[in-house]
Amino acid sequence: MPASWKCPECALVNFSAASVCKRCGSLQPESSPAGIVLEDGYVLPPPPPTAGIWRDKATLIMTKDALLPDRCIKCNSATGIVRLDRKLSWHHPALYILIFFALLLYAIVAMIVRKQAAVSLGLCSKHLKRRRTLLIIGTILLVVGLITPPVAFASDYPGIALLGILLVFVSIVWLVLVARIVTVKKIDERFVWLGGINKEYLAQFPAWQS
Repeated sequence: MPASWKCPECALVNFSAASVCKRCGSLQPESSPAGIVLEDGYVLPPPPPTAGIWRDKATLIMTKDALLPDRCIKCNSATGIVRLDRKLSWHHPALYILIFFALLLYAIVAMIVRKQAAVSLGLCSKHLKRRRTLLIIGTILLVVGLITPPVAFASDYPGIALLGILLVFVSIVWLVLVARIVTVKKIDERFVWLGGINKEYLAQFPAWQS
């Protein structure tokens, strides 16, 4: 085995132990899949790295079994092995009308009719660190908001207590938005539609042909 290998994409020389290029994240040539061998001995060529993934303007469309590239979905930089596994769910937006009539009824119906998909999202160290920092800030705000009302009411400061209650709601919204890496636009039996993804990341995929 050679001591190093040259990346076919960016020409960077990598150590032989590295399975992906440290600069652009491309696979080592000899570690690429060799294809599928049929019963008659014929070898099918390996599927392209973007198989089962398309773009439709600012939306990424993928089959539920497709594997996204090892690149950050927020800036398109190489991620190495950093990935976040997420179980996404979606239901028709019309169901939100039930919230105005009965929150419990909405929760039950949404649980029954929702569609789910498991995806593995690439995220670079910069965006991963930023996400963790924002989650910590949101958690601190939530704790402060929970502690403030009882202390303020006990000290006869109702105005500060109301601000604490408001802070609880703000921190919950904060945490939900930060925890949501991508926007789920739709999920059906076979495909997943995702938003909130970098334009350069989307550009590597073929256009969606409905």
